[in-house]
This record gives sequence, C-alpha cells and structure tokens, in this order.
Amino acid sequence: MNQHPRHKPSARRISVMMASATLFLSGCVTTGYHDQVSGSLNAAKSGAVDVALSNLEQSNPGKDKDLLYFLEKGELLRMKGSYPESRESWLQADGKVREWEDAVRTDPGKLAGDIGSYLINDTTRRYDGRDYEKVMLSVRIALDHLALGDWGAARTEVKKMHEREAIIADFRAKELDNAKKQASDKGLQVTSYKDLNGYPVETLDAPEVRSLKNAYESAFANYLAGFVYEALGEPSLAAAGYRKAIEMRPGEKILEESLKGLDQRAGQVRGRKETGVDTLIVVESGNAPAIRSRTLPIPLPIPSRGGLQVVMTPLSWPVVEPVGLDGLINTVNLDNKPLPISLITNVDHMARRAISDEMPSIILRSSIRAIAKGAAQKAVQDNASSAGMFGAVLSIGASVAAVVSEKADERSWRSLPAFYSVGRVVLTPGTHTLTLNTTGGTLTREIQVSGKHAVVVVRGTGNSLYLAQTPYTPAPSPVVTAPEPAIKPVARKKPAEPIKPLAKEGTK
Repeated sequence: MNQHPRHKPSARRISVMMASATLFLSGCVTTGYHDQVSGSLNAAKSGAVDVALSNLEQSNPGKDKDLLYFLEKGELLRMKGSYPESRESWLQADGKVREWEDAVRTDPGKLAGDIGSYLINDTTRRYDGRDYEKVMLSVRIALDHLALGDWGAARTEVKKMHEREAIIADFRAKELDNAKKQASDKGLQVTSYKDLNGYPVETLDAPEVRSLKNAYESAFANYLAGFVYEALGEPSLAAAGYRKAIEMRPGEKILEESLKGLDQRAGQVRGRKETGVDTLIVVESGNAPAIRSRTLPIPLPIPSRGGLQVVMTPLSWPVVEPVGLDGLINTVNLDNKPLPISLITNVDHMARRAISDEMPSIILRSSIRAIAKGAAQKAVQDNASSAGMFGAVLSIGASVAAVVSEKADERSWRSLPAFYSVGRVVLTPGTHTLTLNTTGGTLTREIQVSGKHAVVVVRGTGNSLYLAQTPYTPAPSPVVTAPEPAIKPVARKKPAEPIKPLAKEGTK
C-alpha cells in the first residue's frame, strides 16, 4: 500500500535530517589521545627509549605529523642522548608554533577558534600547544644547544623565549575580551568554570595556581636565561633573569645568592682569577600532568517550537589530573656530600593555570556547539515521524552521536618533565659523582665538567635516570721535557814545562 501523501517526507525534510545526522556522526569516531602516548611513556620510564620511539611512530602514521609528535619525539631523543636529532625535532615543533604566532598577529578570527570546534568538539582543532608548552619548548631547545656546547645558540633561544611570552600575553588578553563579548551577546548564563556544577574547581582555584600570574612564565626558564647570559659575560642581562626568577619564587636561597654574588663572579672572570667550574645542576623529575575529559550538565537556551527553552545540556570539560610529589627528586649527593637543590618550577601548576585561562573560550565554544547540536537534534526529531523507520533510526543515531561526539580536548605534552629543581656549585675540572634518590631507588651517574661554566641535567622518570651535560674538554696534559744532559767539565791539561834553552857549547 502506498504511503498517504501527508505522511510522505518532503525532500527538504530528508535533507535537514541527513545534514543534522551527519553533523553528529562526523564526530563519533575519536581515538583516545592517552591511548596513543601511554605506550611511549611507559617504555621511557623503564629505560627502553628505542621502544618508546617505535611506539610513537606507530601511533603517528603518515607524513603529516602534528606539533605533539615533534614535541614527544624531541624529548625521547634527548633521553637517548641524540641531541642533534632531538634539537631538529624540536625545531620542527618550533616552526609550527611560529605559524601560530604569525596567525595571531594577523588573523583576528584566530581568537574565535576553528569551525569544527563549534560543530563537533575541540579535538577537531589543530593543536597549537598550551601556553606553558610553547615557552618550555624554547627552554628544551636551549638545553639541547648547551648539551652540544653552543652557548651562543642557547642565548638566541632564551631571547626568543621572552618574545614568545609577549605574544602569548597579548593573545590571551584579546581572546578573553572576545569570549566575554560573545557570551554576553548570546545570553549565555555560564561563563566561568566556577559556575559548572560538579566541576573540580579546587584543581584550578588552588592557592599555588592562583599565585601564578600566567601559565607560561617560569622561574626555571628565567634562571637558566640568567645563567646563560652570565656565562657569556653579560651581567646586566643575567641580573634581569635572576631578578625575574626571584620575583616568581621569592625566598629561594639559591636564586638570591646567584644575584647577590653576580658582581663578584663577573669581576673574577675579568681578572682571570681561576675559581673552578661554575656548574649549574638541573634535576628534572616526573612527567607533565594528564588532561581528562569530564561530562557535566549546564543550562543552555535550545531552540524549540515555542521559542528558546533553557535545558540542562551535558557537555565535556577538560580537567587536569594533578601530579603528586611522589616522583619528585629532592635528595642529591655530589662526591658523597649533600648538594642543596631547590624546586623552582612545577609544570603541574602551570598546566592547571593554562586550563583556567582557556576556560572562558572553551565554555563559549562548547555552549555554542551544544546549542547547534540541540537545534539539529530537534530538527531530526520533529521530522522523524514523517520518515517512518528511516526517521526513527536517524533520530536515535543523532541522540547517541550528540553524546559520543562531545569530548574535551585531552591533548598535551606528556613527556615534558613535571618538576625543575636546581643546585649550583663550583667544581674542580674533571670527573665527579652524582647520587640521587629516585622512585626507582638510589641511582648514581658520573659527570665531567670543564671550562668556566657548565650545565648538568639529570632527568628522573619512573625507574630510569637520564643525563645530559655540556661537552667536557679535558685539560691538556703538562708537557714533560727531558732534562738537559749534564755537561761534564773539560779536564784541563797540565801546562807543559817550559823548554829549557840548550847550554852553549863550552859552558859548564
């Protein structure tokens, strides 16, 4: 029997239903980011760096590699001791960050976000790195330069780091203003993570997070910059770096002493007074925190036949899993004597501050996306009855896809160290022994220092300990010259007796 004309779906209705269903189904299939990186992280923690690199390659097939691939690869290669290759990978990552910098300078639309983030979820956006990751990338590149003995290139990198911080600051200010304006124009009721019922506000509102002025400046980055400038004979720039580090971590003895003794150390260098090797010991611990997606409902105005109807709509939000201090290395011995070290940068705090700064824009995009999905889902449901079984299937599919496709962006640089501690000591040139208490037990490494300044970096993660240091140049062996042969005195001959004159004949 033919369907009655009034129940036959029009081409327009079927088109609306198909378009709405496609909107949802396009976001259904997603690959968990943590599943991609967990294999590499676990292998690196056990010391199997080659296995970690292989896992990374397998989880990133194809030629089109993203920012996170180059970030993770650079860190693994550094653990392996392949500094030129590590630096090359990070320079490729740096190129992608510079593309972002160029875009935010010239494209106001960059403030709003990609179209996919308004239709499906934030994972459709190109990952440009979180604020702290962009700056810590410059720090890691500088450390690779130092491991290769290129102090001048390290100086260039820390200078670029400060320029990058200024770009991020300008972008965040404009993005926040844009998010507030759009939220007001659209009548959104929720504009802050504090208004999200059920969100773990304490992770972002903790005192250690609120004390940070932003998510990208760190005491370690500024202290390293100061040390590089000092090593290159630029005390005024070194002082600026040390002061900034002290401003961020007031009361830290090592930071204050570095600034206080700067003039004296600079004078010793100018006077060429031999004082040993001024050595910066950097202790890196753990891994940067994971970011997880959590679904929570918020009230949103959804279009309906009677106008706008405020309904509680489930949306997904990024939540930082705070890093415990269990993996922090805080006990170091140098040549069997305690070496005082100070924790001066906690990436866990920086990551939580980054999410806090991003939340106004995340809430805006999520709300607009939910409204669009709600309208599309409503369109499917309103027209489903006229499409028979086909409409019922699309209606169910649209409802399921609306939930499945809603996912917060969990991507982050997981192999980045979580904690940066520093110690500073003047050592005699040559070989010394470092002993560290880690989660894997007591581990020992030999270090070698030479020249006026040296940087030694030890990285503890899981049961493994990795070492990087500025190149060692052994002192030339003293030239031993053979002693001059002893000169024997020449024996003087006894002077000959004078010849007596012959007596004249006839003389008696």
